Amino acid sequence: MAVCALAQSPDMDRIRERLKDPAQVFPVFQELIAAGEYGTAQKVLSPGAMKILTPEVFFLTFASYEPPRRLVASLRVHGVADGKVRLCSPEFGVSREFRIAKFLSIYTLDFTSDDIDFLKGRTLGWYRHQVRRADGWHYAYPPDWTYAPLARSCACAK
Repeated sequence: MAVCALAQSPDMDRIRERLKDPAQVFPVFQELIAAGEYGTAQKVLSPGAMKILTPEVFFLTFASYEPPRRLVASLRVHGVADGKVRLCSPEFGVSREFRIAKFLSIYTLDFTSDDIDFLKGRTLGWYRHQVRRADGWHYAYPPDWTYAPLARSCACAK
């Protein structure tokens, strides 16, 4: 069992190399969340963001149930400049700049409390939109159900 866990663990040297490019910070974070590597994903955050996002809060914000995981998976990088990365997701109605910070030789995501509240609000808004579209049903969608996006395109128009 331990051998399987080692075989699936992320290659930290490869991750560190990718984190030297500010445009790769969020894609690395996204891949780690998708792989279920929450502890490693939390290490992609700046020291200040790690203080805000304790492991419990981190899990609730990014991985606890389907909407946060779907939000992280749907976000796309639409620009990196001046210590910020613009992330967009029409499905969740997100088009927002998030800070990135250089820590030693790598770039990290520098989420603020406002960023965390914004992301939590987006997932809740998305969930409520799905319930309205499903005539009040919660998580009881028909087999052919497709999720209803909150927007048709992102605000940055890319």
